[in-house]
Amino acid sequence: MKLSFLRHGIAEEPTFGMTDAQRRLTPEGIHKMEQEAQGMARLGLKWDCLYSSPYPRALETAHIVQKTLHLPQVEVISGMAVGGFGLNLLQELTQKHNNRTELLFVGHEPNLSYLVEQLCGAVIEMKKGSLACIETYRPEPSQGVLRFLLTPSQLVALAES
Repeated sequence: MKLSFLRHGIAEEPTFGMTDAQRRLTPEGIHKMEQEAQGMARLGLKWDCLYSSPYPRALETAHIVQKTLHLPQVEVISGMAVGGFGLNLLQELTQKHNNRTELLFVGHEPNLSYLVEQLCGAVIEMKKGSLACIETYRPEPSQGVLRFLLTPSQLVALAES
């Protein structure tokens, strides 16, 4: 199975009275994520299932990718909010859809980098808009192989080439 992790795009800075859960993508973040999704399309990336954090910035990111790549409907998982997405939830979700071999999770830091590290031992930095892919037979510690880590700049360059 291939597990891909996409960090949300560039989001608003928090303002007075705004909670972290309310932050949305900026116009620049939307534009850049649209370009990144085009880069994903150029690579021929497809996923059987698309999961997202319920936070607007992650959901907007997921919907851009879903629309551009013509993917199945986004499944919103409340447990994927900031600080909540860990190995137990990942295992639960992969068991739920064991007939699907390629899954995309759109979420937040530090959860995504930590999951990648747990699965394959790679210490990475997931910048906003970064995409990592791990291949594994079972989502357990040290059972995966990091197949790629693409930065936002690399995905945009692919779209423009």
